Amino acid sequence: MIRHLAVTAVSALWLLASPAQALQATSEILVVEAATFETEIASARANMMGDPNAALAHINRAEAILAARPDPGEVDSELATVLWLKSEALTRLGRPVEARPIAQQALAELGADPAPTKLFADILVSLGRIYKVVSEYGLALENFQSAYEVYLEIGDTRSESIVLQSIGSIYNDAHQYRRAESYYLDAMNRHPGDPALDLAANNNLGNAYRELGEYYEALDRFQRAYAIAAEMDSDTLQARILNNIASLQIVFGELDAAATTIDNAFAIIGDVDGSEWTRFLWGTRAQISLGRGDLPSARNEIDRTFDGVSIAGTTHSFTEFHAAAADIFQTLNDADAALPHLRAFKRLDDEARDVAASANTSLLAAQFDFAQQNLRIEQLRLEGSQQDLRLANAHARQRLIAVSALLVLSIAILMLIFMRQRASRERQLVLETALYQDVETALPSRPAAERAIAELAASTGGPVTLIALGIERFKHLKIALGFTRSAQLKIAMAERIRANLGAEMVAALGPDMLGIIIAVPDASAVLPAADRIRVCFNSPITLDGVDIDVAVTAGLYAGTVGEECVMKAVIAIDQARAMSSAAAVFDAEQFGDPDQNLTLMSRMIRATRNGDMAMQYQPKLHLASGTYLAAEALCRWTDPEQGVIFPDHFIPLAEETGHIREFTLWSIEQVVRDQQALWKAGHEISLAVNISGSLISDPDFAELALHIATQGPERISFEVTETAAMQNPERALANLEKWAAAGIRLAIDDYGSGLSSLAYLKTLPSHELKLDRAFVTHMASSQRDRMLVKSTSDLAHGLGLEMTAEGVETLESLALLKLMGCDWAQGWALAKAMPLNSLIEFLETHAQTAIPDTAPGAEQNTSQQPR
Repeated sequence: MIRHLAVTAVSALWLLASPAQALQATSEILVVEAATFETEIASARANMMGDPNAALAHINRAEAILAARPDPGEVDSELATVLWLKSEALTRLGRPVEARPIAQQALAELGADPAPTKLFADILVSLGRIYKVVSEYGLALENFQSAYEVYLEIGDTRSESIVLQSIGSIYNDAHQYRRAESYYLDAMNRHPGDPALDLAANNNLGNAYRELGEYYEALDRFQRAYAIAAEMDSDTLQARILNNIASLQIVFGELDAAATTIDNAFAIIGDVDGSEWTRFLWGTRAQISLGRGDLPSARNEIDRTFDGVSIAGTTHSFTEFHAAAADIFQTLNDADAALPHLRAFKRLDDEARDVAASANTSLLAAQFDFAQQNLRIEQLRLEGSQQDLRLANAHARQRLIAVSALLVLSIAILMLIFMRQRASRERQLVLETALYQDVETALPSRPAAERAIAELAASTGGPVTLIALGIERFKHLKIALGFTRSAQLKIAMAERIRANLGAEMVAALGPDMLGIIIAVPDASAVLPAADRIRVCFNSPITLDGVDIDVAVTAGLYAGTVGEECVMKAVIAIDQARAMSSAAAVFDAEQFGDPDQNLTLMSRMIRATRNGDMAMQYQPKLHLASGTYLAAEALCRWTDPEQGVIFPDHFIPLAEETGHIREFTLWSIEQVVRDQQALWKAGHEISLAVNISGSLISDPDFAELALHIATQGPERISFEVTETAAMQNPERALANLEKWAAAGIRLAIDDYGSGLSSLAYLKTLPSHELKLDRAFVTHMASSQRDRMLVKSTSDLAHGLGLEMTAEGVETLESLALLKLMGCDWAQGWALAKAMPLNSLIEFLETHAQTAIPDTAPGAEQNTSQQPR
């Protein structure tokens, strides 16, 4: 439209000067426009096979030029050409759904009764290809047949060859590879010497031979096709054929060679987002990773294959990738991810078999063969070749006999289809049983519960409540009872629940968890029912004469989405346990924002690199000398989005997600650097860093931490909690002893805050005991706290340890600690945590600290410092 307006404006200016000059100028512009249109069409045709994206760009420009012209009339062959080429490009780009209406519009532009032209036949071929891709094989064959008749009439052998290859591809999809082979060979002989046709035929033959198990013949055909594609200098075609070669190498078991081939394909075509052929390369790479046993890589690669693709609507090109995806997810024990691919593979396999077994398709093929034969007979009759005519008639009679036999075979095939459909229904029943029934107990499974919640919510028009029951100590029960009887225990529990509670369903949500669905929209209103369930297990369950005591914790959530209900009810179990409660309704505020928590760890690691995370140091006073000879490193995070984030918020999450290791190694490196700076400034003090209890038993971490810690001018100290070694004592003690032997000072942190064990305290190779602030803060006013501090100090000295008192917040407490023989003091009464530069200034101004023996009436400071 814009181009048309521009031409009109120029014409108007010339009319003001001279009508003759204006007419001449307009004609010249239209000639240039026509030349440009023809150039774009020619470029589109030239790029169609090798680069469909480029072809589509040329077509769009041609369409814009055409749209700027005046209406050419009722029948517009140029518009039909543009629409045909656009549908062809979209089909080659794997977008047949978009291509279909465009091809139909192109056909409509030629009128109700088109003349037998090449354009008419070309459009029919495009429609046939589209119908084939979307598995409408009957319509595909009809269009191919009509196109073939036109090509025969106009004597276009090249286009005849194209149609024969298209027919062959249908037989290939129908698993009739020998018949496909005959069509491909006929296509090559019909119009020899054309590189594009020879490439397609060789590639198609390679695919057919591969399915027939004739692998070396297949490889030979693929190599011929690749040589032609290289001569044509087509990146897309080279990559496609290399993908076929790699698939064949996988069959040979040559996984390294296949990986190299796929790397070459990516090097040629590049990893372009949205490229349909790139996703097939990723699919083949996933098959290679699966063959190597590299499941994480295989999963990532198969996800890229199906990214943005509707699994329920894939075409036959994806069949083997569905099979690979199902294998990958089943090996990873992810049944939910595997099942859609199994269904898609079954759908595509059934479609192929239905095509192979369909009497309708076979008769259509026979009809095509008859039409081809009759046209040949008419052609020979016109040419006057009586001998060829007799031969052709004989062939026709043979085909009649073949069709009669085919009809008999069709009846047998229909019986086979019936048997296969029955077997398919049985397989579907097995799949549903496996998915919706717990294997051990035959109770409804978690997916069955999720489905029931969604169906019940839809029927009632509102939320339903799920009670998730966590069976306490189930791991120990399973060890004591064995697999069979522990399953019987869950069955007995489900029966008792049904007897005591009117539930819609009792399901097995997990190995140690049952679920109860109740048609009540308010979870809080179901809490009394949860309490009744708990009470119903006050009496033991008897199995084989053995009484088994069972305790449960309930988590409740009401919703309409099954997966969400299960997830949040399970979280509510943990919330109930944290509150030492028998039941709890899911608390969203307590749970927090999961999306924010998911990104918090990546932001934490990023903060250690960009300076948002920093170390501060709280000085430790050596009471005997009155000097500050040590300091504890404490991390401080100032996030640009959330502001200050305290360690008690992100450290537990880092421990849960496994990011604590990377964070702790960064902390040790930072403390070593800061200790070097302190010593360079003339302050030879010792720095201590906290080590998470989840890392103490990790031998790899122990080696890395030891290597970093030995880089400083003096060994830094590691502070660990007293319970850190209790989860895996042997490994933990081995690592602690390794650190101690290397000269690292070990301190037992927060002593007295957990379940203290003198046995572990005796065996730990520690040098220092840090008494928890809970015993120090109120010792000035509590005789009991003073007794505990004094006895702990004596215990530490008796074991050869020094004792540090944390949380010293008054000078009076400081004086009492000195009198009790405590070695070190740390707290706000002495100094808060401070950055490194402030610590250096603090040490320079507090070279000596006077410690009063008593401090009556000393000002109290009861504020708490976050650590």
